[in-house]
Amino acid sequence: MDWKTLLLSFSIVFLAELGDKTQLTALTLTTSRGGGAWAVFIGASLALVCTTALAVLCGSLLTRFLPERLLHLGSAVLFIIIGVALLANMAWRNGQAAAKTEADGATAVQPEASSVKPSLLKSLIIRQATAYERDLVADIDRQLQSMAPGPSQELLRQLAAAHRQHGQDIAAMADMTPADGNHAGEIHGMLEKLQACSCSDAHEPMQNIIRRQEAAAEFYVALAQIVDLHEVRDLLRRLAAHELSLAEKLCTAFHPSASDRPPTA
Repeated sequence: MDWKTLLLSFSIVFLAELGDKTQLTALTLTTSRGGGAWAVFIGASLALVCTTALAVLCGSLLTRFLPERLLHLGSAVLFIIIGVALLANMAWRNGQAAAKTEADGATAVQPEASSVKPSLLKSLIIRQATAYERDLVADIDRQLQSMAPGPSQELLRQLAAAHRQHGQDIAAMADMTPADGNHAGEIHGMLEKLQACSCSDAHEPMQNIIRRQEAAAEFYVALAQIVDLHEVRDLLRRLAAHELSLAEKLCTAFHPSASDRPPTA
């Protein structure tokens, strides 16, 4: 036996198999099938023995029919072809990874808020604001049912009609551009603050209505500062002014003493 050839073949095959698919497959099988370590070892060893035996058998047959010089030349050419194929495959994968990284980087440069489409943000504003006005009208209608006919009831009817009109004016913004995606986070915060201003048992019904009118006015003023179109700004400012006017009328009608108080700073 040629011990030098034995040591050389062992070293080359051992280093070639380290981290190879065969080793990774054996590792996966061992970890996924508890108690089968020896079975995996014996099975993988037999598989390697069989494949090695086939390779040695083919090599011995080739040496019988082909001259040694031609075998060396064929082995060299085969190794060159395999090396070129591996390099080409590696270059292609690197190119694909670079293109993907560049695309991901271009996407990451965009502001986070710009991922919210202006059309979706516009729909959210209109839906939430009209729902707020609708709920406010419902609160006023519930209060009307518990009141006797008189000037106060007539005033609440006027307020309900005004807030219904507010809802229609806001819905009309569907054909406009109330805000862009760059203010998505800010607008979401404003909407959450608006929705948080709901009726509470800690306040009397009229005080609740006044407080919600003031919250709506604050929302419309804040929204007017970041919209794109002047006509939308004017509409929002008019809505804010009307909300405050209605709140003042309601406060004066149901809390007369409030008009005698000095203005707060």
